[in-house]
Amino acid sequence: MAKKTGSAEKPPKEKGKKSWMILGTGLSVLAGIATTKALDATWKAATGREPPNAPGSPEIGNSEALVWAGVTGLGMGVARMYATRKAANYWVKSFGVLPPGMSEGATKKTKEKVK
Repeated sequence: MAKKTGSAEKPPKEKGKKSWMILGTGLSVLAGIATTKALDATWKAATGREPPNAPGSPEIGNSEALVWAGVTGLGMGVARMYATRKAANYWVKSFGVLPPGMSEGATKKTKEKVK
């Protein structure tokens, strides 16, 4: 007979949710780090100067601050979306279903693809 240890086993759905959070967040963080390094290097190559580390500073020109904010915002948004999509594709290939919480926003085509 198996002896119960007193700790309740968590339902599989909850375990999957935590796994998805770890996978999705981890890949997003890595994508953010890589994107930051790439944007910094691109800015330096394009302008010959270091990227503005404090775009809100009055010492930075308005146009430079706006361009930097736009470039970094767009770059980070795209990197996060791409990393999340790659993680979701990996999840679907591994488990045959969309990650927890993602099926609500999925299109009919995506749902049919998973089945």
